Amino acid sequence: MNNGIFHEKGVDVLIAVDLVRGAIKNEYDIAYLFSSDTDLIPAIKTARDEGKKVIYVAFENIISRALQKNCSSYVVINQKTLLRHAK
Repeated sequence: MNNGIFHEKGVDVLIAVDLVRGAIKNEYDIAYLFSSDTDLIPAIKTARDEGKKVIYVAFENIISRALQKNCSSYVVINQKTLLRHAK
């Protein structure tokens, strides 16, 4: 946190590594991606090449058409839905 503002550093890299490593090690069948970062597309493609499904979970105000195209499928959620299922 810098001046009261949170900054993500390397989070996209960690997601990509987990997505690819888990696919290669056969640790999952389906990955749910809660990110709209298009830098993840190469990792998504690798996971799909390994036979994994990658489901893009988009928030209604931030939807990446590129991720919709490259993921196996996608779902759009809003804040009301998210809060209803949060515990």
